[in-house]
Amino acid sequence: MKQFVNLKTKVSRFFAGDELIIIDEKNRIFYFDDTFKLKKAFRFKLPDNKPDENGVKFSHSGRYVLIAVNKTLTLWNLEEKKHIATFTSHKKDILSVAFSKDDKYFASGDIDGEVYVYNKKLKKKVYELKKHRDFITDLSFYEDKSHLVGGGYDKCVIFYNLITLDKKDKYEHIKPVKKVEKNNYLISVDEISTVVNWDTLKKQFKDITKFYKKFRDFVMYRNYLLISTDKNIIIYNLDDFTIENDNFLEDENIYKISIFKNFLIISKTNGEIYFKNLFEQESEFLDFIIKEEYKKAFELIDKNPFLKFSKGFERLNKLIELNIKKAKELFLVDEAAALEILDKFLLVPQLRAKIEKIIEDFKNYKKFVFAIKNQNYPLAYLLANRYPLLKETRYYKLLEKKWEITFEKAKEYALNGDVSKAKELLEPFMGVDEKLPLIELLLKEAEIFRILKEKLAKRDFKGFFAIVKNHPELKETKEYEKIINYANKLYEFANRFLKEEKFEKAKRAALILQEIEGFEDKAEDIIEKADISLKFLNFISQKKYKEAIELSELYPFLKELKSYKELIKKHNDIYERVEELLAEGKNSQAKELMEKEGIVNKRVNF
Repeated sequence: MKQFVNLKTKVSRFFAGDELIIIDEKNRIFYFDDTFKLKKAFRFKLPDNKPDENGVKFSHSGRYVLIAVNKTLTLWNLEEKKHIATFTSHKKDILSVAFSKDDKYFASGDIDGEVYVYNKKLKKKVYELKKHRDFITDLSFYEDKSHLVGGGYDKCVIFYNLITLDKKDKYEHIKPVKKVEKNNYLISVDEISTVVNWDTLKKQFKDITKFYKKFRDFVMYRNYLLISTDKNIIIYNLDDFTIENDNFLEDENIYKISIFKNFLIISKTNGEIYFKNLFEQESEFLDFIIKEEYKKAFELIDKNPFLKFSKGFERLNKLIELNIKKAKELFLVDEAAALEILDKFLLVPQLRAKIEKIIEDFKNYKKFVFAIKNQNYPLAYLLANRYPLLKETRYYKLLEKKWEITFEKAKEYALNGDVSKAKELLEPFMGVDEKLPLIELLLKEAEIFRILKEKLAKRDFKGFFAIVKNHPELKETKEYEKIINYANKLYEFANRFLKEEKFEKAKRAALILQEIEGFEDKAEDIIEKADISLKFLNFISQKKYKEAIELSELYPFLKELKSYKELIKKHNDIYERVEELLAEGKNSQAKELMEKEGIVNKRVNF
């Protein structure tokens, strides 16, 4: 780590954009370029803010900053170094503030559970949300401004619907919530670093991970969450809910953190600020790869998971893939050479199980190929079942093709009454356990295969599966494979139709799927979603927006529809115009506009 400034005061907030902007507890603003050179600095004349709380935040454009001091909230233009407005709506101390993603609105929450929302253009409070029973410790807007999320001192995460003004309280934390942030993910963390990864549509947790360390700050970077505690920095994978490194940087004085142009920015409790290049070890990493010291390369990744985003990591994966492919081919001609290639990967704990399995299976590759070439198909299939990686080889594919061609030819003979010729053709496969039931059925009841083919041609799926139910061995036929492939493709189309809001087409596809074994529940789900979606669209066409929004809360999948997003945008645009009219004293015009558009009007008091 390299120090680039010592403010000698605590950092209250970072903003990482084209420039790095820092505000400290003295309300001093510092701008740094990407070489960490100070470009400018100035100060707003206010009492000290409180860095341990969330009462200071930059707008998402970096042009504005909100600063809460006790019960007073102030809004500032950073580019002009100018005070915009002061708000004194709160009766109790403000603990948290937040900007909407488009910078048009902002919110504040206090120790009495009050949350207010403001229109930045109008410089006024436009509405208040349902009171919470405890401190509002942090706030964050959804991208579409449909919701505001709050953290509570009572271990709660609060979801405020900004259209209906309803709220849902979710008590998933074991200690007071310290920070909530909605970015590509919605994350909340409490004072002992319990991380809750939320499903934003369903308002349910996807994962909860407990670290039991005193929390100080977090920042999201790609699919990683970096958590600073009073002991160290923890790296947590937001996609697969795994801990990548629980001791990335060990330092008791780490306070606030940020990511700026692939640099980790670290402020300490004494005001010192450092930067660490997340890819500074890439050169060392590449050296290990060139020297084929793969164990050391992976040890470096364990220490610094960010190397997974480097060009070196791409190169490492390609090298491993190429070496494994080469080793597999060598098992046929030179087992010792194949083992020599794989041995260097056995030293890597992350690869050991995979490599051991390859060695175990491919030590039988030569025997497997020899069995195929000598038409000892029972042995070949026995080996393939015992050593499954052999099924990925071209020889196994050739074996299956040989079986398919032989069976189809035998089927022709059997259907033409020449069962003895069919039996002769199939003789090499008689000892293959998984093929024998199908062979016996063909030789005893060949007509079933004619009927099966006719059912498929006529798309008589019910009749097709009635036959399969009585003869499960038919699941090994080309016809069965064809119909399952058709069903999978149809299911893909149905889901695409849902996404494209072609609900009648989705239902028609689902009605066909209902007749295909194993797809009944999927078909029912599609039909239900299509019917609910049509009901949702019907509400919108009738301007019953309240009912449409309530339905979307009941069925969160509706929020992924383009129609829902357009509805929310329309509401936001109308509300914004209504607020402007009200600010101008044009109450009757505001009311007329809302009635004309059928907008849900819980947000506005005339």
